[in-house]
Amino acid sequence: MGACSGLTKKNSDKQKAQKTASGCEGGSSKDEQSSKSQRIREEALANARAARIAIGEETLDKIAAAMTKKQQSVMEQAKRQINTADPDKVLDELLYMMKNRS
Repeated sequence: MGACSGLTKKNSDKQKAQKTASGCEGGSSKDEQSSKSQRIREEALANARAARIAIGEETLDKIAAAMTKKQQSVMEQAKRQINTADPDKVLDELLYMMKNRS
């Protein structure tokens, strides 16, 4: 019997998992996976090109400008600073601000 032959009742779950992980049961080879991955990438690019044509360059430019403006807003900058800050410091600052609110 080969390495990928059928399983018998004596095989443990660990052996089944090893065979499945090695591609013997239901898995596909690396070549098949890479070609499938390549096809998915090509399909995604084709879809993006079609969407770009359907939407139009002018609309895409407007969307890009709006997104850039939003990213550069004071509120977005504050959100990024809070997300990168030490959580304990942020909590302390918020508690301080709430206590001193009048």
